Amino acid sequence: MPAVEAESERAFVHLERHDGIRHVQLHRPDRLNAVSDELYADLDATLLEVTRDPSTRAILLSGAGRAFCAGADLKAHSSRSRTPAEQRAYVWAGQRACRMLRTASVPVVAAVHGHAIGAGAELALSADIIVVADDLGLAFPEVGLGTFVGGGLSQRLPLMVGPVRASELLMLGRRLSGVEAVAWGLATESVAADQVLARGWELAQTLAEQPAVSMRLAKDAIARAGTTSLDQAMTYEAEGLLACMSTDDWSDGIDGFATRASSQGDD
Repeated sequence: MPAVEAESERAFVHLERHDGIRHVQLHRPDRLNAVSDELYADLDATLLEVTRDPSTRAILLSGAGRAFCAGADLKAHSSRSRTPAEQRAYVWAGQRACRMLRTASVPVVAAVHGHAIGAGAELALSADIIVVADDLGLAFPEVGLGTFVGGGLSQRLPLMVGPVRASELLMLGRRLSGVEAVAWGLATESVAADQVLARGWELAQTLAEQPAVSMRLAKDAIARAGTTSLDQAMTYEAEGLLACMSTDDWSDGIDGFATRASSQGDD
């Protein structure tokens, strides 16, 4: 892993930088990074900071300690009562965090180990690239607990795995390993648990080095899948291509390709 510069250490979310990569780490290891009002507040502030910074080229999301995120802190839920306004604020804090990850103009890599349960799985699946531990435990137990999913999962899961498997995950609460998550199309790749964060850094570095405008267009186009008509999608692609043609990255890419082709004897 690269040498990093610590930027901020809020109580429950730590932030590091390496070049244009911002490493956002959930930091409540004594509770397996279970989400709470306080953790969501720190995550909200941190994501606002990194997504608004024009120097950010990629975001790496991970969890400290033995797990990525074990979901909602049910112990804290049972030990306190919330007013309806507090309940609404808590729910929308989780929705806001997932939305910021999905709509960030830069790519997001999630490095997921240990457990990604409920709200933790929702955060992980809000990333663009998801590297998981082989022995990860990923599950959505909400329905069985008398609650419900968030983070756009009711829309996202059927698009990722199809309605039948989405029903198995949400209605039966099936638990997947990291290897199974990759096979089902929920993760990019699985590696040994002790390699997850290092691999996350590698992937974030690769993404950070890509042309920013092209990367933003690709992320946005993928997010639109299933919500636009073919004509709308093709218009978006055409306008995006034209926008790329006015950038230095376009000129550098074309010149670089021509130089390589010439050196290899291509016409």
